[in-house]
Amino acid sequence: MTQKPVTQKQDSEAFVKLVTANGLPEADLWKAVLESSGIPVYFRNEAAAAVIPETVGELSAVDLWVAREQAAEALEILQDERVEPTDEDEHT
Repeated sequence: MTQKPVTQKQDSEAFVKLVTANGLPEADLWKAVLESSGIPVYFRNEAAAAVIPETVGELSAVDLWVAREQAAEALEILQDERVEPTDEDEHT
């Protein structure tokens, strides 16, 4: 049995942008969390952040992409891992 070649359109529909990180360190952290749960993550637009780490704003943004069928699970994992400030943190 031969496989059909994957076209660019099919490939782009197989993945969805999950979130946009505010730089490569944040993107790397989120990628590690998701991949430790068995969800492969792919970056887009990380080149500027990698070359000029002090970049801010849109130039530092890194998009995280995951397989469409794993997107809901990935979002749930990131929401569970998010650290919310406690009342004590707000007063220091």
